[in-house]
Amino acid sequence: MDIGNQTALESQAENISSYDSTIMQPDYTNPCSAADDYLITERFWLCVVAGVTVSIISIVFNTFIFFVFVTNKQHRRSPNLYLLLLSLFDVFIAFAYIAVMSVRILVNFTSSVFLKSIWVHYMIPMLTVSHIGITSSTFLICFASIERYCITVNHFFVPYLQRFRPLLAFTAIMCGVVSKGTIVKEVDISYNPECYGELNYWTVVPSQLLFDFPKINEYWRFYFRNIFTILAPFFILLLVNCLLLFQLREHVLKSKCADHDKQNVKEKKARIRATTKSVVIIVCTYLMSNLLSVIITIWEYIDKESIFSEDWIAFYVLSVDVISLLTIVASSARLPIYAYFQPLLRKEMGQCLGDWWCCCFSENDKKMSLLDDLQLPKTQLISTPDGETPSISSKIEFV
Repeated sequence: MDIGNQTALESQAENISSYDSTIMQPDYTNPCSAADDYLITERFWLCVVAGVTVSIISIVFNTFIFFVFVTNKQHRRSPNLYLLLLSLFDVFIAFAYIAVMSVRILVNFTSSVFLKSIWVHYMIPMLTVSHIGITSSTFLICFASIERYCITVNHFFVPYLQRFRPLLAFTAIMCGVVSKGTIVKEVDISYNPECYGELNYWTVVPSQLLFDFPKINEYWRFYFRNIFTILAPFFILLLVNCLLLFQLREHVLKSKCADHDKQNVKEKKARIRATTKSVVIIVCTYLMSNLLSVIITIWEYIDKESIFSEDWIAFYVLSVDVISLLTIVASSARLPIYAYFQPLLRKEMGQCLGDWWCCCFSENDKKMSLLDDLQLPKTQLISTPDGETPSISSKIEFV
């Protein structure tokens, strides 16, 4: 099977039977320089132009979110711990998207042997890391939304969720490591000596492990992964989100009737509602970005053969690429969501930007201030509020 299509199917459907499909596969009698050009123009604009643009935005936004959360101890001890780790994984996912998906399409679009020789050397570990990040992010969102719901309804589980929050965050990460970490052993690169120095010298193939243990493909890769990492989190978050929306509606109605509440109580409830709204929207973006993935997964369960039929293969190929892109779009939308729905966090972000601006652009001001001080009369330099005599050298060290 063509290297591009294999990687797309491996990275999204996780279905090894796709390797055996003859749809979209260039015949092995094709010249060694033949590239996968199936819908290549559409996929170039989708995965390279749009994908790289959105990925860069996601990297910048989530790096900023990570530094805002990690530099404040209160965030690390609050439910924002999940969002802190989520932003870190989003950075890795966006970077991996460019390195794996965008470069793969660029290789086929340009037929660059040099680019492909680089790509095949890092593709497998990068693919593994990206899938670990995607699955870990999914479970981080699950735990964050469950804790937010318990806080909203004042459930008796809240103290336990707060006490074991680091352990739950670690569990979310381990869910990704356990379920997707074996990808590094499931994919291999084969070499065709007859095509040495040409584009099809390298080919992505299933590893020997999957041929030696065929049940791994059926039960672990197809059933367990699809259910555990796609279907189960989707419907859990769908349920929790509906419950959160219901509770938000109840809180809004109660707040309109409770004008006699004290001001600080009202402000606390407003902060809870604001945080809950942001979590609800984060979950909504996850649900919308993964809806197509759920549809494709269910379709594979019901009628896998029809996916590779002539009528649907174009839709399937583009859907695989769109699923990847929607994951990056959802991650890049988190910063605007936080900033819009949480006024306190928005203020903190503004202060953080202001601090960075001062750090980056205040050096010239300090140097100009030093020059002004050096031009002052000597008596003014000597006299200080505490009576000490400052030296010019100490002032230079300060600058």
